[in-house]
Amino acid sequence: MDNEKGVDVSTCLEMRDMSQKKVKVPRRTIYFASGETMEEFSTDEEEEEEEEPARKDVLPVDTSKMTWGPYVWFQMWRMATSTVSVCDYMGERLASLFGITTPKYQYAIDEYYRIKKEEEEEEEENRLADEAERQFEQSRKTSDSETTQQPESAFVNINFDSDQSRDGQDATNSN
Repeated sequence: MDNEKGVDVSTCLEMRDMSQKKVKVPRRTIYFASGETMEEFSTDEEEEEEEEPARKDVLPVDTSKMTWGPYVWFQMWRMATSTVSVCDYMGERLASLFGITTPKYQYAIDEYYRIKKEEEEEEEENRLADEAERQFEQSRKTSDSETTQQPESAFVNINFDSDQSRDGQDATNSN
């Protein structure tokens, strides 16, 4: 598979494929406070999604160069697709007008979410009330212990009489 220059054809194809590859441009760059940056690239799926709308563009057709068979077929196909598009548009507008676009049991769904929200609010309120009650009890206990805490012996019995003088009085009284 060598051409006249002596270069392998498969190598040329690989080189051509490599040169045709798109240079990936980051979709966005994220700058961090530490000074680091991170580049975010789009995935292959996102690139395919971006390319699809370009493929769906209608190509202009020159009907003057068509024969009768393809011309009639083209016109019928064009009328059919436009009729379907008009019916789809009118159907959506009529459904919206008559109110049949909303779910049949939307009121039940709304009621469920309303009740769920009320229950969550009630639980939050109960949790906050319990927490406030606990804090009140703790503050009450600490204030009670501070006000009722007294020394063990509040009264001290002080006697200025000496034990010898008592013993001496007892001895004189008994004689």
